[in-house]
Amino acid sequence: MLAAVAISLGRRRPRLTFPQVRVRRGIAMSVLAWLFIAIVVAGGTAGGLLWFLGWPHLPNAAVFDVTQVLDLLKIALSVVAGFGGVVLLAVNYRKQRVTENEHALAVEKAKRETVQGFNERLGTAAEQLAHDSPAVRLTGVYALAGLADDWDDKRQVCVDVLCGYLRIAPEVVSPGEAEVRQAILRMFRDRLGPSGGWRRSPVDFDFTGVTFDNADFSELRFAGSVVFDRAEFLRDLTSFAGSVFVGGLSCHGTRFAAHHTTFARAWFTGKAEFVGAEFAGRELSFRGWEVAGGPVDFYRCRFLAERLDFSSLGLQAGVVRFGKLDFVDIELDLRNVVSNWVGDGGLARLTFEDVRFLRCRLDLETHSSHERMVWFVNSVLDTVTVAVDELEELKPWLTAAEPWLNFRDVELRGGTVVPERYLRRSAQQRLDH
Repeated sequence: MLAAVAISLGRRRPRLTFPQVRVRRGIAMSVLAWLFIAIVVAGGTAGGLLWFLGWPHLPNAAVFDVTQVLDLLKIALSVVAGFGGVVLLAVNYRKQRVTENEHALAVEKAKRETVQGFNERLGTAAEQLAHDSPAVRLTGVYALAGLADDWDDKRQVCVDVLCGYLRIAPEVVSPGEAEVRQAILRMFRDRLGPSGGWRRSPVDFDFTGVTFDNADFSELRFAGSVVFDRAEFLRDLTSFAGSVFVGGLSCHGTRFAAHHTTFARAWFTGKAEFVGAEFAGRELSFRGWEVAGGPVDFYRCRFLAERLDFSSLGLQAGVVRFGKLDFVDIELDLRNVVSNWVGDGGLARLTFEDVRFLRCRLDLETHSSHERMVWFVNSVLDTVTVAVDELEELKPWLTAAEPWLNFRDVELRGGTVVPERYLRRSAQQRLDH
């Protein structure tokens, strides 16, 4: 009743501003609610106690002596103090909520200020990257690199800006431009390397149309997708040795023209596409590569290298496919391809479909107990030397192993001979000598 009177008296006072009125009414309603709960609890407790005692008849006031009256007065004061404690609890609860809201607002304000500071740094770095002076552009590269380290949410934006800079080929190469581009690539290597901080970050890289000289992407881990469409790799060495591609690799129309190109010990846990790619160097090495996902496709590629090393392939799942392409005057090393295979049956395959082999040497090695692993479909082997290495210690095991070469609609021309004991027969097979 006193709370209701206080609220009614408060309403008769001059009107306050809206936020103050809302806060004052909020506190009053909170106190009133807690008092109501306390009265209900107290009333329920008293009623339950009286019911338990059988609703006893209370004596008249004249029966009580002075000591009992004082005891009753103490009980009443204790009840009043309890209600006062309820009011204090309600007020403290409201204060705590206000404190928490103020803290949340302060945190939100700090976040906004941080984001604003990051945006200002991004704008400044972008302006530096567009400056005429190579020294200022180099400063912009390092500024964007530092911002990408500090700003996880917008790391992709910083990477897109730097990749976009690489994609824009200058009409006139000014002094220092090569150093700026190398600094960008070094920054990527440092952060994707064995001790880099981006190895687990799903950042995508788009190098479409970029020209690389002596590109070194070895021992890097790309957690996001990587695009090298229409890119060109020149000079002496292009290395992806030991790199891991998790989110996928796209090489559509890519030209690998370095003297030596290597993907040795590379891991492909996502899809990899070499579509219309050209391998024009002297040697291409995929030795010891691992395919843990896939598929990995070589489709309509041009292999102009003298030697292709695809040996020691380890395929845990998926398919490695060569489709609609020619191997001409090339030594193709497929030795030890199936020794590391973990998949079963159709889940793990090496397939050549619509492929023409002309004046090639095909080196194989029989280490597989899995049939249907290596497939040649709708292909032509013209003047091809098929060499199958047999290790002495494996001959007893190989004798009991199932044939592992699968030919379907394959033509053997120009004296090409395939050892019959490795060839798995099927009703659709046709060998034309």
